[in-house]
Amino acid sequence: MMRSKATLDVNNLSKNIGKITIVKDISFQLQKGEIKGLLGPNGSGKTTILKMLVGLLKPTTGSITIDGKEIQKDFESAIRKVGAIIENPELYDYLSGYDHLQIFYRMSPGVCENRIEEVIEVLGMDHYIDDKVKTYSLGMLQRLGLAQAMLHRPAILLLDEPTNGLDPSGIQDLRKHLKMLANDGTAIIISSHLLAELEMICDSVLILDNGRMVSDGNLEELRRNTTKESLYQFHVLESYKLKEVLALLPQYDQVVDIVSDGFSIHVSEREAATINRFLVENQISVVGIEKNKTTLEEAFLSRLNQAKRGQ
Repeated sequence: MMRSKATLDVNNLSKNIGKITIVKDISFQLQKGEIKGLLGPNGSGKTTILKMLVGLLKPTTGSITIDGKEIQKDFESAIRKVGAIIENPELYDYLSGYDHLQIFYRMSPGVCENRIEEVIEVLGMDHYIDDKVKTYSLGMLQRLGLAQAMLHRPAILLLDEPTNGLDPSGIQDLRKHLKMLANDGTAIIISSHLLAELEMICDSVLILDNGRMVSDGNLEELRRNTTKESLYQFHVLESYKLKEVLALLPQYDQVVDIVSDGFSIHVSEREAATINRFLVENQISVVGIEKNKTTLEEAFLSRLNQAKRGQ
């Protein structure tokens, strides 16, 4: 099956400042409706990449194509397709939220004025949109920044640490809004250090370290291919003699926890089968085995460690 044309196509992107390489030879694609997480330690190049994608920094080498328009050759046509919050939304304290949306509306050709009301309703801002921005909480400011970014119906939305300062309720609301936008076809890149949150929303992840790409791909593939070991939970009947039997297990040092009805252990699939047989041979009845999913955090740290070892 032919792959659809990418909404964003980044090829061999690099950025040098003096003799220092900030980003080196990054290539990736973003499809319509895809949510991609941009992960990496502090200083790995995440914000630098986002700034190049919106023209705030000029790449040293490489190309950026947005919805068929190359940003270096046709900047205005390309950037018209982009909405972004890079670092913190810059807002005027003395204006209301509605005033800000009016300013952005006037700068966005082809946008109907009733689009402002649509965005306010979608993001649930109607009860405070006429208040001065200086009275807004961090969550309200982030929501206004998102409203500005999506006002002109962008093909791509770029968000740099969008959950900064949000409480759990605000993060949940943001997640809901982003999924809704993706379902409508907007392609989204989220740079964040909250791995558990990205795991709940992203389709794919791009991992960076020291300005280089460590991994890029589907979230499920990343989990599967990261490690041969997983956390298995064994449920047993004869728990009264479990500790005594487990002490004889060759993988005993990999046991994570022992509870009233079983234990958990970090092993490979083949080892899990061997442990099951070992328990039965030692008169321990196994009534269930559960394999826990590898978390994004585990996959992320594993890939960084592999990169440091040169694998």
